[in-house]
Amino acid sequence: MMLTKRLAACAAQVTPGGVICDVGTDHAYLPAELLRQNRCTRAVATDIHAGPLEAAQRTLTEAGVLSRAELHLCDGLEQIQPGDITDVVIAGMGSETILHILEECPWRRQVHFILQPMTKIPVLRQWLVQQCFSWTEEIVQEGEKFYVVMSVSAAESPVSLTPLELEIGCVNWQSETVRRYAAWKQQRFQKLAQQLHRAGRAEAETWTALSQEIETRLQMEHNGKGEALC
Repeated sequence: MMLTKRLAACAAQVTPGGVICDVGTDHAYLPAELLRQNRCTRAVATDIHAGPLEAAQRTLTEAGVLSRAELHLCDGLEQIQPGDITDVVIAGMGSETILHILEECPWRRQVHFILQPMTKIPVLRQWLVQQCFSWTEEIVQEGEKFYVVMSVSAAESPVSLTPLELEIGCVNWQSETVRRYAAWKQQRFQKLAQQLHRAGRAEAETWTALSQEIETRLQMEHNGKGEALC
């Protein structure tokens, strides 16, 4: 079973020999592969719909690992007790849905989260700052699409983010994929600034500044003078 780059990046963040909970598991490709490779000892998979859980059961059965898995029909983590869970994976959802799941989880500071949000990522980053979490990020590219994979744990003291870090993330600018992602974001910010400027909106200056800051950092990397964010 071959995982997509996006899911493989999530799998790489899992604690070796741990117990994972895959929220919104769909076909359970991620837990099935982790169990098959013995990279985790047990897996819990949840989904809010019965159909995906039936597909998950078939995947786990075909992989020969169903005996080491639990399937739960529930919204997020509402029926899950932390027990010996080491990692919770929430991948392929919008940030608002991820936030709903995190906010409803009373034991969220006890485990390692692997988050792969699809939309409104700055909103998720801001919430993590407010809730005193720390994290690292990896950018994965599949075709023309970029995906952000976040490795999140509770922090002892709050972190702070600059406007650029809020939009781009805590990334390693030495990565070629990160630079491609940043260049793509820079074009989007520049276009948004132009649209806002034509509409006479003051926010245009914010997006212009972010676009220029990305351009400067990309030039620094080109000249070998860059450094990682966060």
